[in-house]
Amino acid sequence: MKRSKPTKRKRKKMSSWLVVFLLIITYTVTMGMSYYYFKGQFKFESSYIADIGLVQDESSSEDRKGDPLRLYESKRSSPVIRSGTVFRKDALLFVVEDIIKRNMKPYKVRLLDLYMDREGIVYIDFGGELKNNFKGDATEELNIIAGLYKGIKFKVPGFTALKILINGEETESFGGHIDISRPIGEEIEESI
Repeated sequence: MKRSKPTKRKRKKMSSWLVVFLLIITYTVTMGMSYYYFKGQFKFESSYIADIGLVQDESSSEDRKGDPLRLYESKRSSPVIRSGTVFRKDALLFVVEDIIKRNMKPYKVRLLDLYMDREGIVYIDFGGELKNNFKGDATEELNIIAGLYKGIKFKVPGFTALKILINGEETESFGGHIDISRPIGEEIEESI
């Protein structure tokens, strides 16, 4: 018995399936290669979900009644987010960070820490660049402090005063004009 030759139509159909199969194989191989090539380039420093899980484990094992309400965490400490307030604290973090960035952008100052205690005093810890590089006069120093105070006052519920720290320590002034050794309250608004 003689086998019949495939017709042109059958050959064309087989070759089109072969092309589709080769395209699928090529696509799969290139996707796998690109995954391994780009895998290290899109890593994030910390995972939000992992941080929440870590905080929930910590909050269930310890009672944190004496801790201040942290709005921002520096790299030197672990996050403190109480269950039930995760989204609110994140919202406060972004709002206050935005206010600080807007007011401090020209001075290129690092934000080391940001938190609020039980009395409603917001502590902002700046890097030493603020004190070392500030060349403004009393008006500019007053505008910086008042801008921070007003911006935070209208955005953070329970806010009563502002305390500015430099490298984690209290200082008398960052520009030599306005006393920041005590918490700054409504008197700063009245002076503008």
